[in-house]
Amino acid sequence: MQNGLKEKGFNIGNTQSPVTPVFLQGGVVEATNIVFELREVYNIFCSIVVYPVVPKDVIMLRIIPTAVHTLDDVKYTIDSFSEIQENLKAGKYKKENVPFFSINN
Repeated sequence: MQNGLKEKGFNIGNTQSPVTPVFLQGGVVEATNIVFELREVYNIFCSIVVYPVVPKDVIMLRIIPTAVHTLDDVKYTIDSFSEIQENLKAGKYKKENVPFFSINN
């Protein structure tokens, strides 16, 4: 997971743990919308860390791959994060641009 994320240009810091941080640029609203979309659309659960734990305009997503994740799961996650990064750069996750997602959809 970590090597694949690095190969796609993601900043994962200098982690020595299976808990993998993924650093992105954005605020609290964007971070919340990203995590919501990852969960509801991509079926990926991760936690977020935002200011004041990290500097303003930095989003840290934390993912934890486990032994039950397959290589296909890892590839799917990396591909999904690449899509999320593109959407973030395009401004999709700014509050006014995020459509309301229903859990029943």
